[in-house]
Amino acid sequence: MIEKYENDYDDFTLREIDPDELSGSLSPFTFICITFILMLMGLVMAYSASYDAAVRAGLKHYHYLLEMVTYGILGMVTGLLFFFSPRRRLESIARALFPLSLIFLVSTLIHRAIGGTASYSPTLPILRVSPAIEFTTVLFLASVLPKVREKDRRGWLYVAVTAAFILVMGSLIYLGYYSDAILYGAMLLILFAAGGIGKRYIFTIAAFIATFLVFRVLASPVHMEVIFQRLMPSVDGPVESQIVHDSVMAIAEGGILGKGIGNGYYKLGVIPGIHTDYIFANLAEETGILGVLIVSLFFLLFMLLGLRAAVRARMIEDDFVRISSVGFTYLIIFKVLLSIAVTTGVIPSNGIGIPFFSSNGPENFLTMVECALLYKFIHMTGRGYERS
Repeated sequence: MIEKYENDYDDFTLREIDPDELSGSLSPFTFICITFILMLMGLVMAYSASYDAAVRAGLKHYHYLLEMVTYGILGMVTGLLFFFSPRRRLESIARALFPLSLIFLVSTLIHRAIGGTASYSPTLPILRVSPAIEFTTVLFLASVLPKVREKDRRGWLYVAVTAAFILVMGSLIYLGYYSDAILYGAMLLILFAAGGIGKRYIFTIAAFIATFLVFRVLASPVHMEVIFQRLMPSVDGPVESQIVHDSVMAIAEGGILGKGIGNGYYKLGVIPGIHTDYIFANLAEETGILGVLIVSLFFLLFMLLGLRAAVRARMIEDDFVRISSVGFTYLIIFKVLLSIAVTTGVIPSNGIGIPFFSSNGPENFLTMVECALLYKFIHMTGRGYERS
């Protein structure tokens, strides 16, 4: 199977691959180009959406841009360390990082219980707890699920693993990270499916997660008020409804070609957090449908390359690389889709940032690390790698 795969065709030229050629396909180079383009477009849009917010806060107009660049560089350096780490060591690191993220989560829960803010962990103030949990969960499940599948009485092990992660998701809801909880639940289902868990287990877990989320929403007066506002727009609703209303207006005023980068109106104090959780509204207003389609195309190419790395990992029977590739690819794509859904009012929840675009330094750091790992996996699964 591997020999047949290595004698396939090149990505663009369709020429036959020399069995002794060790450079592999053009996928790693293509992935680097797509990531670099997304990063540049994201920095331009982040600055356009954030300079007014920075000035209003008494900061330099380039404050948030500088923060993104700084964290992005730190993420690239950290990603290089992961890239040059041997595969076995990377798997060991994966199992060690998840307990550390749980410590951050518990410290944040305690901090919240005594009246503190839930935005960042007091153990590591620069790190927002939900992206850290999502990042480490992908690596942890990628290293654990293949081993669980080989053991007897797997059903009980699946129940134990699911119960533990349901508790994590419940903690995110308690902290107010409703969008991250939805993202986490969807990501768990994808990882469980990639990890070889049977369809009947996946269906049971999905039903349990959906029931849990529905009851949690019904128990929240704020979310019920938001849902009521969606059903009856004439009734005055909470602040979240006004933000969504203004976001939809910004998207509508963008039209086909947009107002031009830097010429947006709703970023001038109308929509709070437009440079972070509601960046899609500014993107659509300034670049229009055409700009949204171009950005969507690059994210689609990003997803295809990530998933193809997972397919190739299956061919060389590397479950850790396969599950990790699936997890990080869908983690980034789900963030994009969920951010758009919240911004347009499809999902009544708090906002969530778009990778590469939202002005959030720590999350940009993790995005760069995830891209570095995906690049490593694409390189590892390229043609000729096993022969080398």
